[in-house]
Amino acid sequence: MLYDINILLNTYDFQTSNIYDRSCFDILARRDDILIILKIYKNIDSLTQTQAEELSKVAGTFLASPIIIGLKSKHNYLEEDVVYERYELPVISPQTLCNIIANEIHPEILSKRGGYYVKVNGELLKQMREKYDLSLKELADLSHVSRETIYKYEQGNSQTYPETLLMLEEILNTNLAVDINLFESDYYKSLDRKIKEPRELIKLGYDVKSSNKTPFDAISERKLENKKLNKLKEKLDNTLLEVEKLKSEINKQRIRNNILITNMERKRDEKKLNQIAEQTRDIAEITQNEALFVLEDSKDKKTIKKVPSIYTWELKDMDNFEDLIKLIKERKQEVEDS
Repeated sequence: MLYDINILLNTYDFQTSNIYDRSCFDILARRDDILIILKIYKNIDSLTQTQAEELSKVAGTFLASPIIIGLKSKHNYLEEDVVYERYELPVISPQTLCNIIANEIHPEILSKRGGYYVKVNGELLKQMREKYDLSLKELADLSHVSRETIYKYEQGNSQTYPETLLMLEEILNTNLAVDINLFESDYYKSLDRKIKEPRELIKLGYDVKSSNKTPFDAISERKLENKKLNKLKEKLDNTLLEVEKLKSEINKQRIRNNILITNMERKRDEKKLNQIAEQTRDIAEITQNEALFVLEDSKDKKTIKKVPSIYTWELKDMDNFEDLIKLIKERKQEVEDS
């Protein structure tokens, strides 16, 4: 299943990473501005809370959409075009993923405790009710719900049972369901956990987030000044036409030179360091971020498998993050020139 999904992604122009089946994720995939991070299980109940938290943390930092792919749960096979949830992460079947990627058919049904639910397009519901000159009570009576329920639907994208939505759609002769676009998902939460090392990166303004279930040791993210973020957020309120542009600008500014995929030495032998370097370089390419090793022992290694090596004594001599980025680029350039 894992390799079939990789082929599917490549067929529809996704650039994919290597497969990391012993990590908190299996594949990273990018197409244009879409970045997804996938974990595949035969039985989705195999996902643990710790794995889910690791996946959420990595996805949140990379601004990626995390998706769990599975065939079944403990009791049933997953249905097509239904989104399930485990530890607040979206879970879908391989066929649902294929429908999204190959046909741009996004699911509408969400499976939660208590049954299946769909989101109602409240604004469209109100427009169509007024078009047919129906009062809240009249539409409520026709659809066998309360007046308060119809009012609640119109105030926002509320959830209801599929049967209720179908009745409303038949009465108003229009599709009222809201697609669940997992590529724009807000299911994940970036868990803000710090580690104490390497302190030299923290001094340069990076928030170092450790990761035990990934092919790298940590993600180091530079904190942007609140003033810069606030100015960008204020601009988002100007016009609807500028919203998408500014969101993209915020994301690019956040990512560019602000996230470092970081590895530490930890007394690893040469073979292990080379293996980590190859995996890290692959992930850095897909996520379009920089990667580095932070080494303590002087080994006169400026790079490990083309991943720049920075020594702790070099970090101590730096005053700001610009010095670090400059040195990383110099080390990469030296590799290209050699």
